[in-house]
Amino acid sequence: MMAPAPITHTTALAFDAAGEAAAIAESYVRAAGEFAQARDARGLSYSLRQAAVALAAAASTAQTLRPADGGGR
Repeated sequence: MMAPAPITHTTALAFDAAGEAAAIAESYVRAAGEFAQARDARGLSYSLRQAAVALAAAASTAQTLRPADGGGR
């Protein structure tokens, strides 16, 4: 198996940003579970909305990591 190609500093930062946004989304999802158990509709709604925003940010950042030519596919 070949080693992956080295990545640039900018690409590494994009990976870090996507991972951080995904971790934030996870935190909001966990909070949403707690709010659901507590029967707190307002907290549940807020947490799910923020999780969606964070996940969208992670997906958008990850999209910048894809090759412009679609990876030759």
